[in-house]
Amino acid sequence: MNYYAFWSASSKIRKTMRGEPEQAMAPRPGKERLAERYWAQRSKLLAANRHDTVSGRLVAVYSETPSVGSAWVPVAVSSDGEAKSLCVWWNSTPVRLMLLNRRSKKLTYPSWSLDQLRSVAVPSPSNPAWGDLLAAYQQACDIELLPLRDGQRCEGRLIIDRAAARVLDVPEAEIADWRLRLAREPTISNQPADAPHPP
Repeated sequence: MNYYAFWSASSKIRKTMRGEPEQAMAPRPGKERLAERYWAQRSKLLAANRHDTVSGRLVAVYSETPSVGSAWVPVAVSSDGEAKSLCVWWNSTPVRLMLLNRRSKKLTYPSWSLDQLRSVAVPSPSNPAWGDLLAAYQQACDIELLPLRDGQRCEGRLIIDRAAARVLDVPEAEIADWRLRLAREPTISNQPADAPHPP
């Protein structure tokens, strides 16, 4: 039996929120039971367990094919709509800030434990703006997301953050300010803190 896996977190492969696993894998002899246990956790939503802050684009992906991953962890969801909505939420600037506050090891290539990923706050489907997340997925799922340093000129990130602002009930301008500050952060911009930045 083949198992489908999101293997790479490369920004050359992972450009849009909607993706498909690039590996079909068979378990090694003697590892069939372990593979079956892991495969039982497959999901249409996967969150990154490591990320390049300079060139990386995504920290969550949605797939029509339920999958597992190497650099990606399957997330338990109850429906396609929940998977798509949470994919938008996870790729929003507020969640990027939460993840960067939990980064360990190398600052420009953090990795996150399962406990750290579980600690990320997510909205409830009862949130009045839950539908905005799903609508944002439909609008932006195939738009190429730019790295965070280019967040101010990324059409997809603007759509994502507009929905996140509604979920948090804060002005869009506030999220835009966070996005701008992130873009100028040295471990994201790959520039010294006192280097000139575009507006």
